[in-house]
Amino acid sequence: MPCPAHTTARQHGVALITALLVVALATVLAVSLVEHLYFDIRRTENITRLDQAQLYNSNATEFGMGMLRLDRKSNNEYDTLAEYSDANEQVFPVTGGQVFAKILDQQGCFNLNNLSKTNSELKRYREIYGRLLANIGIDITIQPTLIDSLVDWLDPDDLTEPQGAEFDYYLGLEKPYRTANQLMVSPSELRLVKGYTAQIIDKISPYVCVLPDVKTGINVNTARAEVLDAFPGLKDRGKQIVSDRDGDPKKTDDDAPFATLNDFQDYVKTTLGVKKFDSKGLQVYSEYFMMQSNTQLGTGDVRLYSIIFRSQNDGSTRLVRQTRGAL
Repeated sequence: MPCPAHTTARQHGVALITALLVVALATVLAVSLVEHLYFDIRRTENITRLDQAQLYNSNATEFGMGMLRLDRKSNNEYDTLAEYSDANEQVFPVTGGQVFAKILDQQGCFNLNNLSKTNSELKRYREIYGRLLANIGIDITIQPTLIDSLVDWLDPDDLTEPQGAEFDYYLGLEKPYRTANQLMVSPSELRLVKGYTAQIIDKISPYVCVLPDVKTGINVNTARAEVLDAFPGLKDRGKQIVSDRDGDPKKTDDDAPFATLNDFQDYVKTTLGVKKFDSKGLQVYSEYFMMQSNTQLGTGDVRLYSIIFRSQNDGSTRLVRQTRGAL
C-alpha cells in the first residue's frame, strides 16, 4: 500500500511541472504577441510613410506644373537647359525627411513615335533616326533592322518592313507575344522590339524619348550634338552649335540660346556657313517635360516620374502619364 506522504509528494511534483508548462506556454504566447505587435506597428508606419511620400510627390508635380505655366505666361517663348536640366534640382525639407524635384526637357531628344506610319513626314524621320544611330556608334549593319522593326512595332498593320518584324516573328519566340501596333507609351518597350538588345538600349537611351504624339519637333536649345548632327545640313556641326549655345560649362552668364527659329536659321547660314538649310522639325521651345520627384522619409525613398504637356499657345498644362519607382 503506497505511503500517503509519497503520494502527496508526487502530486505536488506533477502540479509544479504543470504550472511550469503553463507559465512557459504563456511566456511564449506573450513573446509571440509582442513580436507580431511590433511588426504590425512597423508595417503601419511603412504604409503611412509610403502614403505620405506619395502625397509629397504628387504635390511636387502640381507645383512643377504651376511653374511651367508661370514660365510660359511670363512671355518666355523659348526653353533652355539652364531652365530644365539636372542642374536645377531643388530640395525641399519636410517633417522626417526631404523632397527632391526637378523638371527635365523632353524635346531635346528624338521621339521614337515619330516613326509611326501616321506621321506624314515618316521618310524624313527615318533618315534622321538612321543618322542618329550612326552618330552614336551603332553598327551600320544592324541599323536597318532597328529602324524597320520599330516602324513595324508602331504601325497598325501586319505588313513586315524589309528588315522588320511583325506578329509572326514574335509569336515564334520562346516566350511569344504580339506587336503593340500602336504608339509606344514608355522607352522600356524597346526591350520587346527585334534587334534592341540591352547594350543598344543603353547606348541610345540618352538620345531618345517617347512622347504621346507624332511629328514632334526638336528643341535646338536643349538637343545634344549627336541629335543636331542628324538633321539635314547640320552634319558635324552639332558640337559647335552646343558650344556656342551653352558657352563655358563653368560659367552661368555666357549662355546664348536661340530666342526664335529665325535666329537659329540666321546663325546656321552666317556662322556655320550652310547656305541651303531646311529647319523643318526644329524649334526653340518645348511642350513636353518630365517631372522627377523623390521623397525620402526615414530609410524609405519613393520616386515618381510625370510626363507633362504644356501648350505653347496658352501655357495650359496637363498630366500625360505617371510611373512610380522607375521610368
